[in-house]
Amino acid sequence: MTSGEGRYVLKAELPAVDPDEDITITVDGDVLRVSAEHEESSETKDHSEIHYGSFERAVRLPEVIDPEDVKAEYADGVLTVSLALRQPQESRSRTVPVTRARGADEAESAS
Repeated sequence: MTSGEGRYVLKAELPAVDPDEDITITVDGDVLRVSAEHEESSETKDHSEIHYGSFERAVRLPEVIDPEDVKAEYADGVLTVSLALRQPQESRSRTVPVTRARGADEAESAS
């Protein structure tokens, strides 16, 4: 996973898969999950073959990812998932007043 230009980018080599049928991408909280499953079979008069493969990765994301702005693209056997970084919220500071607990004055004056 790399970052730059306000986005995190995850790339995975997934040759010979159909992105419409074989790839699933989910964002659940702070976890990005990419899975792919591919099955291919061929038969001739005397011979049959089945090729099967699966892939799954889960990546924990930093809190600054915007789950609504995730994009995925598949080209030439490479899946690229791009996730937008949220703009950090402006931190606000404030002074917190301290109040004296009831009875504290009475305990001091009794000493």
